[in-house]
This record gives sequence, C-alpha cells and structure tokens, in this order.
Amino acid sequence: MTEIKKKEHVLMEGNLLEYPIFSMQKRRADRIVEEYVWQEKNGAGEVTSERKFKVDCTKGVPNYFDMDVFNAIMRVYVKKGRGDKKTEIHFTIYELMRELGLQVHDGRTVNRVRESLERMAKTSLHFENSFYAGKEKITKIVHLISKIEIYEKQKGNRPINMIKVVLDDELVNSIERKYYKLIDFKIYKALATGLPRRLYEYLEKKKYKKNQFEIDIRKLVRWMGLKTSKVSQLKELLGKANNELKEKKVIDKWKYIKNKVVYYFHKSERFKEIEDNLFYLENLAATFYQGLGQEKVSEVLRREGMVVLQDLIDEGYTKEEVTFALGWAVDNIKNIHSIRIIPKVIGQALGDKESKRLVEEREKSEQQKRVEENNKREEENKKGEALDKIFKTLPKQKQEKLEEEAKENLIEQGIQPNFILPTLIRIEINKLLEKKKLILNSAAKIKVL
Repeated sequence: MTEIKKKEHVLMEGNLLEYPIFSMQKRRADRIVEEYVWQEKNGAGEVTSERKFKVDCTKGVPNYFDMDVFNAIMRVYVKKGRGDKKTEIHFTIYELMRELGLQVHDGRTVNRVRESLERMAKTSLHFENSFYAGKEKITKIVHLISKIEIYEKQKGNRPINMIKVVLDDELVNSIERKYYKLIDFKIYKALATGLPRRLYEYLEKKKYKKNQFEIDIRKLVRWMGLKTSKVSQLKELLGKANNELKEKKVIDKWKYIKNKVVYYFHKSERFKEIEDNLFYLENLAATFYQGLGQEKVSEVLRREGMVVLQDLIDEGYTKEEVTFALGWAVDNIKNIHSIRIIPKVIGQALGDKESKRLVEEREKSEQQKRVEENNKREEENKKGEALDKIFKTLPKQKQEKLEEEAKENLIEQGIQPNFILPTLIRIEINKLLEKKKLILNSAAKIKVL
C-alpha cells in the first residue's frame, strides 16, 4: 500500500475536469447521486474492464448553473495566477458575479451564487478504477471544492468580505495541465447556459491542431452529463447545441453518421486575430523593456515577450488589459528585469484599475450630487428673495398677521417660543406665501375654466 502512494496517479482517460461533474438535467432537488459507467469490451463484445464515475452531493448534484459558477472561479484563478498556495483562490462575491455577467446588486442572484458555492463544497467526485498507479487501477475520491472560508480584509479605509476557496490537489493538477488554456470566456458567456457551454468546453480540447473529431453519440452525451438513452432524443438535444456552436463559429459544420457525430473545425476568429496581433504583441514587449530603460531590445527578449503576452491572450485577457498591466508594472513595481512577471501581477494590476474606476465613478456621482444640491439651494434662495419682495409690498396689517400665523405654526411644530428666531419666522412666512400663491393660482385656473 505504501508503494502505491509513492507512485504517480494517472487518470485513465482525459482530464479530470472533462468528466461529467455537472448534470445537464434541469431537475436536481431530488437527486443527490449521479453515476456513469464506462466499459471496455474485447472483439467478441465481452466486457473486459469497467470504471465508474460518481457525483455525490447531499444538497443535490451540481447542474449547469453550478458549472457556470465553477468556471467563473476558474476564470478568476487563471486571471490572478496562483499565489504562494496554489490550491487557494481569493475573491469577492462581486468579482464572481462580474465574471458570470450577473447583476451585482441583485440580492436573489447573489444568494443563488452563494448556495452554488455551498453545494460544490459538499460535492464529492468518486473515480472508481479510474486511476493508474503503476500497473494497478485505483479508486480516488476528489472534492470539487475542499473548503470555503469567508474572511474580512482591509481595503483602504474600509473592510471588505473575501471568499477563500481551497481546491483539491488533484483538481489543481488538472487545471495546471492547461485545461482552461483554450477556452475563450467571451464565447463561453455568449452561448446559452447548459449543454452548448458544456459542449464548447469539451470540443475546444479536441479541435486544437485537428480538422475534425468523431465520437459515438451515446459516449459524447455521457461526457456531457446527460442521462437520456434514446438516440433520437439525443440527436435532437445535440442538434440545437451544435447549431449554436456553428453560429458562434466554434465549429465549421457537423453531421451524423449512423450513431456517431462528426465535428469539422476551422480556424476560429480568435486564432485569426491572434495571428494578426503577433506583430502588435512584439511591439508591446519592446515598449515594455524600453520603459525599463533598455534602449535596444534584443530579438530574444522581443520573442520571449511575445510568447508571454500571447499566453495571456489565450487565457482570455484582452489586448487592452494586457497593455494596461504592462504600463502598471513599469509604474508600480521596482527592479523589474523580465516581462515574465506580468502573468503574476496582471490580476493585481486589473484590480487596481477596477478600484480606480469605482473611485472615479463615486467621485463623479458625489460631484453630480453636489452640483444638484447647489442648484437646488440657489433656486430656493431665488424663490426666497422673490417671496421676501412680495412680503415687503404687503400692507403692514397683513405682514403682522402673517408673522403671527408663522409663529403659531412653529409652536405647533414643537418649537419653544424662546427659540423662535427671526430667520425661522421668515422661512415660515415664505412657506405661507408660497401656499397662498398656489391657492390663488389654482383659483384663477378654475375661474378661467
């Protein structure tokens, strides 16, 4: 047993994250276990080996919404890069909501995301006879999320609530094998939630450097997390998702050949754009080193920089985000010697950018509020001056009557006679004049009618 522990555990087929962790079935509440079986058969059709994959969760098996939340966490992980502890990811609930493209101030949706995190923390993945350790097949249990912690962090002068997600080592190994390397999260979010997104994830790993990919329909839908067994129903479900992928140019075309589906790939618009941007990225790298004081940038540094920046583009960062991170690093980090630091600090750079944007928005809002308050105050002052003029034109007897009425009103409002100052009387008189003016205007209108 000790010997097995020392050996590397290798998954028999695919990446751990390719397995149907998330069910594509809409109803979940009454299902706490989902199980899938893969069988190997010999030429005579006899089963020679069998491996099972089971998803177990007391809060109901995770579904397509949980898949979106998990992928948003992975997006944060890829953006920020791994820190000192590669199994930990730190973020706010609002960072996660933004990655999901959801309204950050919608309380019901925020609660739904929190419930999803709790559900994934209670989800176990059972891989029965699915790992090799030397020549032996072993079973492993992996936690989708090992632990969740909520803690307080000081940001400037105010505390903010942070979420720490701890991942299973086996899961991190799968992520580090660049499972998310080729996923374009803009395309992912543009697709309908559920099967189209899951299918996009799966095919994106198959299309790289291939012209086409062929797979048995039943096998494909098992990887997708669907339980329907009728081929006609499966074809109908897949057909809708396939058409959406074709529309979004994820695939060039597709067709059924008996009980198989064949996907034909072309260079996506993203890869064409990357090819067009190679010269742009090389120039960015050169500008970065020039910003550090190197007048002549060697070809080696240019090429290395281009590769580093291209990797960031592949991970889903935009050209604008990469450009900002380069400038931010030059301005904020001392003693930089290599562009290789950018993947480690781009998350911090974009976080600062977002913080500044929020501060600017708040300052703009406060400035607008001050302008509105000043305009309102100026308008009230003008109105007060106009009412003062009206008061001065009134006969003395009417002035005295208004003063008495104003004092009575103030006493009724709970102000002690000793505290009734001339300014208060003046303000109350103006209110009475305004009221009488409105009554007179209304009466005049009625008379005209």
